[in-house]
Amino acid sequence: MIIFLAGCTVHNVDKTPLPSIQAPADFSIKDDETNAKEFWQPWWESLGRPALNELIEHSLIQNQNVAQAVAVLKQAQAISVQTGTEQLPQFDLRGDVDKEWKRGEAQRGVFEIGGALSWEADIWDRIGSAAFADGAEAVARAEDIKTVKLALSAEIANAYFGVVAARQRIELLKEQVKLDLELQGLLQLRLDNGVGTNVDVLQQKARVADSETLIPLAEADEAVFENRLDVLTGEMPDGKFRVPDLETLSFTDHIPAISVPAALLLNRPDLRAAQAKLVASDADIAAAISDRLPRVVLDGSYIFSDTASFTGPVAMIMGSFVQPLLDWGRRKAEVERNKALYEERLASYTQLFLEAVEAVESALIRETKQREYLERLKAQKDILQETVSASEDRYTQGIDDYLPVINALQELRQVERNLITEQRNLLSIRIDLFRAIGGPVRPVVEKDNNDEDF
Repeated sequence: MIIFLAGCTVHNVDKTPLPSIQAPADFSIKDDETNAKEFWQPWWESLGRPALNELIEHSLIQNQNVAQAVAVLKQAQAISVQTGTEQLPQFDLRGDVDKEWKRGEAQRGVFEIGGALSWEADIWDRIGSAAFADGAEAVARAEDIKTVKLALSAEIANAYFGVVAARQRIELLKEQVKLDLELQGLLQLRLDNGVGTNVDVLQQKARVADSETLIPLAEADEAVFENRLDVLTGEMPDGKFRVPDLETLSFTDHIPAISVPAALLLNRPDLRAAQAKLVASDADIAAAISDRLPRVVLDGSYIFSDTASFTGPVAMIMGSFVQPLLDWGRRKAEVERNKALYEERLASYTQLFLEAVEAVESALIRETKQREYLERLKAQKDILQETVSASEDRYTQGIDDYLPVINALQELRQVERNLITEQRNLLSIRIDLFRAIGGPVRPVVEKDNNDEDF
């Protein structure tokens, strides 16, 4: 027995495991170091939209996905409490009543009542390790809530600016229709005066119809995004608009404070949840190893007994020792299963970290290139406006027909619409960046365990 015990060691749990791959020293694109103040506020406040702030803060309370995640956390916490109580002595009230009749005559009965105590001395920390594992799982569930909230805030912001973009498209389309109708009137006047042709008028009518057909689609987008905001904030879709009029798609162009790749392990709640799950698996390994070692259980009772042979208090204490000898490899297999689960979660944790770094890098380069793309679109718009003016002059002078004007107008109208779409895409990329870095609101060194911000 001594030789057997000497070959078994209790497993030490790593409470701060790291991914199996080393993080790079820095991201390829630096943040604006003068903007560190963003760590002190919820990420959405950096967009400067009070109405958006109100919607997100309301949703964090009312959203049903958040409520579901909270309920899951409560379950995990209850399981953790249940497991932890196994470390403490169990006390029960015990009572027995027995009465017999022989040949119709009642015999003296037996009556006992008192308390029974049972306690396992957790010498090898089997129960403690299991309780620690369940506690780590509860921590993971708490981080899951923050992950849900982060995703929710990003989805609300995207829907919010989806409404804004739809409204801007509607206004642009209406303005384009108005200008095209004015031009159509001039062409009709030229035709009436015998200068223009009927084909010119018909081509311009087609131009007007093209812009008009896009208005209902933009109006549908506006309504759909507004309905989405209703659901995300925990409200029934009611057809009412929650996004203020005169809202824009502009926002600050500096890169938010993103720290270094390794900081994602502390900033991102999904990575913190994955780490907590890894710790739980490590603790389960310790519990499985301890389950192969001897158990010592103490039982005691103190009862009042009234029997034929004795009446009075009876006290008893008993210890039992159990050493598993032959279980056909069941406990060993459980150890191996938990080790394999740890390896699985370590790989998942590492992969999630890789994807987190990738998401930040991709968002940084996408925003940089998207801004370049927008600048070139604006330059293209300016050129097309000059082209339209020159084409109209040549048409008016009778040098060219109306086709070059139509072509230039069509390209200009499309670029004007693309500018709205791409500006909204730029906002979505910035939102993706905030989500990728975990939406930090406070410096990591000052974050405490009771801080619910993310």
